[in-house]
Amino acid sequence: MRAGLLIAAVLLAPAVAQAAPKSALDRCLASEAAETTIGQIQCIGDELKAQDVRLNRNYAKAMKDLTPEQKDKLRAAQRAWLAFQDADCRSLWDDAWGTMSRVTANMCALDRTTERADELASYPDR
Repeated sequence: MRAGLLIAAVLLAPAVAQAAPKSALDRCLASEAAETTIGQIQCIGDELKAQDVRLNRNYAKAMKDLTPEQKDKLRAAQRAWLAFQDADCRSLWDDAWGTMSRVTANMCALDRTTERADELASYPDR
């Protein structure tokens, strides 16, 4: 009986995964609005704003219970991270590389911000 349930679960898993709702970014990028570079950048920008709010909320939560010395260390790390993210993602954007380099650079900022928000959510136990 258990083997039958296990087999059914394995066979149904792809269907359940496909039925999962898409993220707001996925829906936006699949829409007509994203048929242009500007539209894609707008979709990414909207999600970046949401992730930036999440990052700031997680940063404030992480700072809440730290000692003054620990706060100084996290503040310095966050400033260094921000400088790195800006420089790294801006390095991906050059007009000579075409308009898609703007999409790539914006996606870099989104990916980095999402990753950092995740890290701060479990700080310092990441």
